Amino acid sequence: MAFKFFTATALVLAASAAPAFAEPSPSSAPAPTTKAAPVDQTTVVCRRIESIGTRLGSKRVCRTKGDWDAEQAANRLDLERSQTQRQGKDS
Repeated sequence: MAFKFFTATALVLAASAAPAFAEPSPSSAPAPTTKAAPVDQTTVVCRRIESIGTRLGSKRVCRTKGDWDAEQAANRLDLERSQTQRQGKDS
């Protein structure tokens, strides 16, 4: 008898909690009113670069947005290249 009660209670709780996990409807999400302004590739962006192994060894590096984007793309290509070469050696 207790098992049936526990099962029925669990089902009711699960059914009542299901709407909480549902995604919000698209109509309830606020529509963006303004578009982001295009970022100029010559804009200077400064970032703090931390040295590995020390808490005090950080430097501030300033480059253009285009330079940062080019470095990120090069790092991504290096990572993908090392992962594909590694997969070939493992098999």
